[in-house]
Amino acid sequence: MTQKPAVDQELAPDVVAQPELTGKKTLGGRLASQRVWLGCIAGILALILLPMLSDLIFGGSSDFQLHHISLIGIFILAALAQNILTGYAAQPSLGNAAFFGVSAYVLTWLSSDLGQPYWIGILAAVVVSALLGLIVGTPALRISGAHLAVATLGLVTTVGALLNFWDTTAGRQNYDLSNLPDFLNDDRTLYYFIFAIVVCLLFLSYHLLHSRVGRAWIAIRDNETAAEAFGINLTKYKLQAFVISAAMTGLAGSLYATWATTASSSMSSADQTIAFLAMIVVGGLGSLTGSILGAIFVGFLPLLLGQLPSPMVIGSFQLQISTLITGIYGLLLLLVLIFFPSGLSSLGTQAGNWLQRKPSKGGTE
Repeated sequence: MTQKPAVDQELAPDVVAQPELTGKKTLGGRLASQRVWLGCIAGILALILLPMLSDLIFGGSSDFQLHHISLIGIFILAALAQNILTGYAAQPSLGNAAFFGVSAYVLTWLSSDLGQPYWIGILAAVVVSALLGLIVGTPALRISGAHLAVATLGLVTTVGALLNFWDTTAGRQNYDLSNLPDFLNDDRTLYYFIFAIVVCLLFLSYHLLHSRVGRAWIAIRDNETAAEAFGINLTKYKLQAFVISAAMTGLAGSLYATWATTASSSMSSADQTIAFLAMIVVGGLGSLTGSILGAIFVGFLPLLLGQLPSPMVIGSFQLQISTLITGIYGLLLLLVLIFFPSGLSSLGTQAGNWLQRKPSKGGTE
């Protein structure tokens, strides 16, 4: 029987001790912590050296490739925000695409139309998204499950229609973002800017999930009734998850507008919602690593498929790959969900279990 960790008064006692969430100072916990920090250092070094590697591989087109990779960083933020709300706090909200679109329009409106500095615009975009999360989250706490998912999906559709109406009234197809700082017009600098924010947010999220708030979310996710019985204020912690997730998604949306130098009503759409949900399902619910892996899979794989030659010539047969990219992507997505139902973040655990089961030479199973 697994011994349960000592927890705060606001933590339900059925939270299982796991290295990622408790920080219990056992030998295994210390080794796991060391692996985490080594992985973080290796990841940061890889991000720093990636532009140099891109120069060697792509030569003159390296900045163009870095521009695409920067988009993955934005998706990591959006997936992390969705995972905090759905994977950790167990709120099946489909409304994050609304915050994604609203923040982009707030930034563009303040910077392009009102001539405000970019930094004021991006701060206002995050604040507006957090306030919208508070406004939406308060009544949404009265419902749960599929009803919450449908209600928040309705929010996305409504916001998308309003943003499209704004564009139509102004007589434009897209809302172009101007008044950017000069350094953000350079793809290489933009890459470092985005991933510096991503690393900081991952660091803060890691500590948040190890804090009282994070442990309360996990207790609610594991057993909401028991969590409430042990004194956890469900309304308070669920609302915190909504606001934090909305603010992070708002930051991702404003960065996307910066990356694309435009805002579009399609940012708040059912397609965008499905993309966010696919990231955390493919990567792994309730996992920071899963947020990263899911964003890479959903965001980067279509770019790789787009690099395939079209038509692909096999003998006398020609195959138009460009017409099959969506189908190939969907098939790969389906295979990942079939063979890794717990997400790509479970690969390490499965590999470790396989090595433990593998008999040594001359031994027996």
